[in-house]
Amino acid sequence: MNFITQPYRSMQCGQTCLAMITGKNVDEICEELGKHWSTSIDTDLMSYLNRSQYQTRLVKGSCITLEEIPNNSIIRLCYPSESGHFIVKTKGKYYDPSVGIIEEIKAHVKITHYLTFEEKLKNKKTTQ
Repeated sequence: MNFITQPYRSMQCGQTCLAMITGKNVDEICEELGKHWSTSIDTDLMSYLNRSQYQTRLVKGSCITLEEIPNNSIIRLCYPSESGHFIVKTKGKYYDPSVGIIEEIKAHVKITHYLTFEEKLKNKKTTQ
């Protein structure tokens, strides 16, 4: 996966995570979602991936730790101000669209959800 920076001073972290996963650009994702501002993990990100031939699973919780989150996940972070932010975990790395690849999550930030994704195998016809 290639890192993509979310547009400066935008609330497009969800769209940027989708762009990193699908290889599309952020503007294209915004158009397809019909959203140029904030997104929701279930109604926007999960639905988009499901329509784009990905299999997903949403996990919600109050005590989720980084260690339990599998690769190929979008993680929803919650700050003390209750604002949210999305990052992607793949191949053991955390891609934060606002700052780059990060090593850790600060102690005051909670993980409230994660959404696993896996590209569905295309139907292949076998000839015998």
